[in-house]
Amino acid sequence: MKPERILALDVSTKTGWAAADITATSIKLLDYGTLEQIHQPDGGYPSNYVIWAHLIFTEIDRLIDKYDPLVLVIEETSKGSKNAMSQKILEFTHFLLASYIKESAIKSVYIMTEVWRRELGCVMNDKEKAKNKEVREYKKKFEKKNGKKTTIAYDINGKRIGLTGKKHVNVRRMNEIYGDQLREPLKLVDEDQADALGLAAAYHQRRLKTNGDIKEMTIEEIVREQK
Repeated sequence: MKPERILALDVSTKTGWAAADITATSIKLLDYGTLEQIHQPDGGYPSNYVIWAHLIFTEIDRLIDKYDPLVLVIEETSKGSKNAMSQKILEFTHFLLASYIKESAIKSVYIMTEVWRRELGCVMNDKEKAKNKEVREYKKKFEKKNGKKTTIAYDINGKRIGLTGKKHVNVRRMNEIYGDQLREPLKLVDEDQADALGLAAAYHQRRLKTNGDIKEMTIEEIVREQK
C-alpha cells in the first residue's frame, strides 16, 4: 500500500480541516484546524452568495496548495438542513470544490456524516448515557415540583450539567483516536475540526480494510450507503 497525503474537509463558512500522511499501518497528522469564519457579503441574492462561495473556496484552495494532498476526503452535504439558505451556501461552495476536482483530476472521496460516525464507533458510552439520564430526571422532578419547565440541571454536588449530544461524542472520540497527536484535547468549540479529523480517520480505516483500493463513489452509491 503506497503512502498517501490526504486533506479532509468539513466544508462550511468556517471549514474544519485536517492534513495527514497515511501509510500501510498508521495515520500521522500534519496539522488541523478551522478556517476563520467568512460571513455573508453585502448585496442581493444570488450574486452575494456566488461571491461568498468564492471567498470560502479561495481559503480551501490555499489549504490544498499548502499541503499538496493526493486525496481530498470531503464530508457530503446532508439533505436534512433546517435552514434552506444555509444549505445553499454549502451547495454553492461544494460546486466550486467539485469543479476543482474535475479540472485537477485529484482523487476525492465523499463520506456522509452518519456514515463516518458509525464506522468510527461514535456512540455514547455508559457514563454519557448515565449523565443524560440524570439531566432528564432532574428536569422532570423540577417541573413536577414547581409547575414549570427548566433548561438547567444540576448534579448531586450542585454542579451544572447538560445533555451529551452527537457533537460531544464526536469530539470525545477524536481525542481517543488521535491522542497525543493533538496539540491539546479537543473541546466542543472544536467540533468542525473534530469532524474533519473524523473524516481522515474513517478514510484511513477504510483504506486498511480494502488494502488501499478506495474508489470514488457516485452520488447514488453515497445515498445508498447513508440508508
